[in-house]
Amino acid sequence: MRNGFGFDLRSMEIFVETLEQGSQSAAARRLGLKQSSVSQSLANLEHALGVALFKRHSRPLEPTSAGRLFHDRARRMLEEARATRRELLSGEGGHLHQVRVALVDSLATAVGQPLIEVIRRHTRDYTLTTGLSHMHGHALLTRHVDIIISDDRLENYDGLERHGVLGEPFVLVVPEGFAGPLDNMRWLARQLDFMRYTPQSLIGQAIERHLRLSRLELPARLHLDNTFALLRLVSAGVGWAITTPLCLYQAGLPGLRVKVAPLPTEPLARQLTLVARRDELGDLPARLAADSRRLLERRFVAEITRELPWLADTLRLGG
Repeated sequence: MRNGFGFDLRSMEIFVETLEQGSQSAAARRLGLKQSSVSQSLANLEHALGVALFKRHSRPLEPTSAGRLFHDRARRMLEEARATRRELLSGEGGHLHQVRVALVDSLATAVGQPLIEVIRRHTRDYTLTTGLSHMHGHALLTRHVDIIISDDRLENYDGLERHGVLGEPFVLVVPEGFAGPLDNMRWLARQLDFMRYTPQSLIGQAIERHLRLSRLELPARLHLDNTFALLRLVSAGVGWAITTPLCLYQAGLPGLRVKVAPLPTEPLARQLTLVARRDELGDLPARLAADSRRLLERRFVAEITRELPWLADTLRLGG
């Protein structure tokens, strides 16, 4: 269907961000878009309106007189649209109409069911998805989800609120029957295959970055994108791995035939954070983060420290 106005809210948002950030590349980073998409949107907008909105060759970008007028009107319309969305979402009696949430797999396994009950109390409708963390960040920036709980804090993007949920260390996991020392990963890699997470996953990227900084080049034979499969293979004696306590909990630590030890290198940790767009969901993000921390303390922390008491001082609930 043809747009009779020559513009829509998305093109206005891209135009306003480009002008206020001073460049297309800065606007693309803020909006989570490719620079080529920003450039194409601006070209289409000027073509549809039949006027030049930017002075050519000015750095930082400056508006023409038509661009100044459009900027002022566009800002007001965007503010009104955001206010309308907030009102629609808020509904009656403090219930949001719909909230879309994405979680890392390990958290969904640990507290997914009770967390869904919390979401149900505050919303009329909801969707919950799991999967790779880097996909969650993109989904939030492109408005396909409203809240993520992930190891991707999206630090490079403004307009977001962040609430710490869990800080946890990475640990070394070997088969239960392995009798050698666990303080030398080079030696360990000569005895057993090192099993990696896939490089597409943020947890895999964090581990690989840590190995490089530790000057450890380990053979790349096995890559898995599933924590359950990775730890079951360790349990079966196929190899060893680096993972986190929450991932061990996800895979059912009491049923695994493994030994767990601190990393023999410098410590490495990950932080799970709830991230949402600021000022769109009221206090729901803060409430969900607080509920997640309480659920983790009661379920995950209590059980994992019963199995591995030395982890008690390394787990951090919150920021």
